[in-house]
Amino acid sequence: MPIIFSPGEAETRPLDPEAIVYTTAQKVADLLGIGPQEAVLMSANAEANAVFVTGGDYRNIGFSVDDTILIYSDADPMGLERVITAITTSASGVKLAFSSAINPGLYETGDNGYVQNQASFTNGKTRGMTKATVEEFIKRTQDRIDNDTHNAWRPTMVHAEYINFDTYKPYRRRYYTDYVGTSPLLFRNVQQVLRLEVWQGDDYRDLCGSEARLEIVDEAGLKNDSICIGMANGSVATLAEHNGDNSTSKWRADFDKVSAAQNLADLINKEDRVNKAAVEFSPAFTLEGSTSNIAVHNEILATANSDYGNGKVKITSLRQTKGGETVSVASTDLTNLTISQVTEASTTSVNVSSTTVNVASTSGFANGGVLMVGSGESVAILRYTGKTDTSFTGCVNVIGTPLTTLNTGGTTVFQRLLQSDIGAFSDLGGDQGRLKDWWIDYEMGIIYFNNSYPYFEWNAIKVAYIYGERYVEKAIEEAATKMVASDLLMSDDRSVLIPEGSQNVDLGAKIQIFRNQAKAILGRYKEVVVFE
Repeated sequence: MPIIFSPGEAETRPLDPEAIVYTTAQKVADLLGIGPQEAVLMSANAEANAVFVTGGDYRNIGFSVDDTILIYSDADPMGLERVITAITTSASGVKLAFSSAINPGLYETGDNGYVQNQASFTNGKTRGMTKATVEEFIKRTQDRIDNDTHNAWRPTMVHAEYINFDTYKPYRRRYYTDYVGTSPLLFRNVQQVLRLEVWQGDDYRDLCGSEARLEIVDEAGLKNDSICIGMANGSVATLAEHNGDNSTSKWRADFDKVSAAQNLADLINKEDRVNKAAVEFSPAFTLEGSTSNIAVHNEILATANSDYGNGKVKITSLRQTKGGETVSVASTDLTNLTISQVTEASTTSVNVSSTTVNVASTSGFANGGVLMVGSGESVAILRYTGKTDTSFTGCVNVIGTPLTTLNTGGTTVFQRLLQSDIGAFSDLGGDQGRLKDWWIDYEMGIIYFNNSYPYFEWNAIKVAYIYGERYVEKAIEEAATKMVASDLLMSDDRSVLIPEGSQNVDLGAKIQIFRNQAKAILGRYKEVVVFE
């Protein structure tokens, strides 16, 4: 039986479905009164930035990166806590490393040095319920809360919401308004608008995002070809065609151009339903507040086929409006895959000096990104990290050997950048703002149109946006924790860890109390949609 997929726009989902946001496994354990793991003896003397445990203790107790451990001994009975930053094997046992140094002389095997994992739930074998299982309960609970309340306390993406344009007299503003019309979104608490596409009779024009459109002309000719996405910091992500290896980090140009376009979009979006893996940028980089390397799906939104035509993929930068115009896109085959609705720049080479490509001019090029050399089905790609008026600096070959080719003077080097449509309809120059094309009431989720607006037709507006409360209220945390706790108490292997003999409330009653309390909390957070 073939794998079923839905061509077109993806469904609404959390920006990161795997993120644990509303509560934690430890908060659930604290509510249930489950204490930490047992302490184990060190297998070797401590080092300044590490302690050691046996392999058996590591497997039974379960130690993970970011766990907090308590280190103590007869020489330091009060001990101290450290957060695990790395776990490796060694001749002395399993090495638990941490960043903040300790005095190793106080924690030796001769002084009965102990290590205790402070986490109640781990992925060890000591307790039946693992941390991974508890976190799966949390993920399900987060979805239940979002569905019950019609709101979210984590970033949630709406890929395509079709709405009507409500106008107050065409081409005229009424008294007390400085806008032509409005369009309320389905969800409130908008964090960012990614696309604001307005129907112009023959196509959707984007007033918000910077985009490019990739069209697959002949999928058979794209075997072993690649598409590269370059950022202004010089990092590049390579989206390679699988060429028979069926890798989840590659896309497939099989069957037909519609399927190929959908598979490419699935890879860019890291679609879980087809088990696509993240494609990270290289050199790797992170953003503020995150320790994870940024991947393509963190920077680019893709839509295949849909309203744009069969075999076509629209890619949009998640950096709003002008910020996305610094993103460059390249392909090793410009015959079987065309790139349109972009800003193009080209120049000619003078010579190459180490990692610097000297050219006639760099006017119109981004400060960093990817460049193309060649034509047709034979295009080489390089990346660069900076530029002067007449040179690209920090250049590295990505696909092929373009640096060798560019050492010959007069060779053409070119770039294609994502392009925004703002200013295409307005003499004022377009863009977002109260006196410009459009603006939005983020809290209420209402878009106001001023100088540029769609045709007066049904479903004339298509919006992609991210919504969700920026702060997880303690009440939501409490509701999520109690919902997860009640689910865990329903499990026989979990209930045996809960002492019941001296309690005033038995476990069955606790389940009902937790559920009723969570239901009462969520009642006041439910969003009601009224259609008039």
